[in-house]
Amino acid sequence: MTQKIEKADQLDLFVADIIDIAPKGDLHSMEYPIFAISSKPDTEIFRYENANGNWLEIIPSVNGRATIHDKDLLLYCFGQIAEALNRGKTISRRLKITAYDYLVSTNRNTDGRSYAAITDTLARLRGTTFKSNIGNQESKKGEVFGLIDSGNAVTDKNGRLDYIEVVLSEHLFASITNHRILTYNRDYFRLRSPYDRRMYELCRKHCGNQTYWEIGLETLYAKFGVKSELREFRRKIKELVKEQGIPDYFIEYKTVKETGTVEKIQVYHDKEAYLRSQAGLESGKSVK
Repeated sequence: MTQKIEKADQLDLFVADIIDIAPKGDLHSMEYPIFAISSKPDTEIFRYENANGNWLEIIPSVNGRATIHDKDLLLYCFGQIAEALNRGKTISRRLKITAYDYLVSTNRNTDGRSYAAITDTLARLRGTTFKSNIGNQESKKGEVFGLIDSGNAVTDKNGRLDYIEVVLSEHLFASITNHRILTYNRDYFRLRSPYDRRMYELCRKHCGNQTYWEIGLETLYAKFGVKSELREFRRKIKELVKEQGIPDYFIEYKTVKETGTVEKIQVYHDKEAYLRSQAGLESGKSVK
């Protein structure tokens, strides 16, 4: 039997023009270090494996691995599709996005350089490929998937970028339709540091609306997927803790001496939760 292949131009076009939508992130990329933290082009294959035997191999193209800032386009797409679903609208993984609306919604400038950067984002998103056994640990070779099947930047008669047409991969589209997504704080787009962005999405996934979450520094290091030494990562995290710029969360760094076990990052849903925990500790109670 011949399998029917669904071509991009055969997909219905979903016009993503809903105003003031909340960005959404898929649980898969919030958990695993899919996107590059460094802003420098990264063309090296990267492999992540956790203690549970889940592994992920990221294979960039010559354009470099998709970055955490490139991910903004996906967060925007997910938000548009999720809101359309809530409103009972017909959706598709083929989206038409007004370039200006995307730039404004993601807190970008609207100058020529920002418009030109969109084509670079499309190239990295299209070119980054993954192999993984996540969800199928019996597979030694793993599933192969991408982020977008295609991307097109369309200009107007004056040569200025007018709109973007993106076809999400079936893998990502399934995350939205199966409700495996979470809402981001809109202030996420105000975070310029890739470290702040990665820390936010890990906090959002694991702490969520709970009062408290903690993670060992070395485990956090692995989840960030950075290539720098652990001591440099520790320095960056200490800077992050000092600044306390992550929306919705208050973060503490604890040394081995303070925990009695390993270096840890402690995350509270907000500063009030942190202050309550300290008051509880002073009265002989632990954080719940």
